[in-house]
Amino acid sequence: MDLREFIREYINMSRYVALGTLDGVLAVMGVTLTASGVAGAGGFAVDNYLIGLTGLSGGIALALSNAFGSFIGERAEETRTMRELERKMMMAEGKLDDTIIHQQARRRVYMSMFTHGFSSFMGAFVPVLPFLLIPDRVTATMVTVILCLIALVGLGLYLGRVSRENIYKTSLEIVIIGILIGIVSFILGGSH
Repeated sequence: MDLREFIREYINMSRYVALGTLDGVLAVMGVTLTASGVAGAGGFAVDNYLIGLTGLSGGIALALSNAFGSFIGERAEETRTMRELERKMMMAEGKLDDTIIHQQARRRVYMSMFTHGFSSFMGAFVPVLPFLLIPDRVTATMVTVILCLIALVGLGLYLGRVSRENIYKTSLEIVIIGILIGIVSFILGGSH
């Protein structure tokens, strides 16, 4: 498989691109905003890069969890589909193993695993980078929120286009979800 074909397959797995990116951006935004709020409310002398590393470690854990979760879920789905096909074709169970059908199913499983995990990992960098690069906590927090909103709008545009729905409505829905998660995270972090 050449790089162009790999990228096309990656983009065609839009549900995993969406799920992973949304998870990465929103979950890690929640972690970083909560950590920032806790550090600010408690008057702790915590460097921003530690908040960034906390978010990044959460993002890595999320990416691995999503990747292996997709692997397990997709493998079960593909296996079930193959067994149903064998039954309909009146074949013994396992007869389609090591066939082209099986190879294609295995490729879809690994592609979903990679796509979900990689998208989560990349999405996690959006809220983390400001805390790794900007020493002022208030500025890093504001830049994080702005970057996350931009990423969510972009994701909404992508999903609206892929699903052939209204891109503005899809973007607005995703941004509203992001704002709600951000508010909850910041309140939880600031209430300590």
